[in-house]
Amino acid sequence: MSAKSFLSGFLIGGLAAGVTALLTTPMSGKEMRKSCNDTSQAFLSHIQELKIDLVAIKDSVKTATVEGKDVISVFLEDLKQSIETWKEETKPHQEQLQADLKEMEAAIKELELDLDTNSETTTNH
Repeated sequence: MSAKSFLSGFLIGGLAAGVTALLTTPMSGKEMRKSCNDTSQAFLSHIQELKIDLVAIKDSVKTATVEGKDVISVFLEDLKQSIETWKEETKPHQEQLQADLKEMEAAIKELELDLDTNSETTTNH
């Protein structure tokens, strides 16, 4: 189907629908024109309100995006600072824990040597 024949069919169908609507309407021509005019004015008014609302929404989204980027940047910087502070605060404790672990390992090795020495002494007698 070519675009020309489709467009012709569309226009002829639209014209036929318009004529049928005019011939079967329960109102006079003057009443129908007034009704159509009132309806079109209401429709245009709604479109204008929609346009204003969409512009307001667009501006709100733009503002929220900019503010969101700023808030996220500040939050990430604060988080990095908090992590660095935590690392600095836990470092002495970490070093103390490592020292305690070394002492415990030395004590365990000493106990193992004592056990080995005691078991050799008891098996020799």
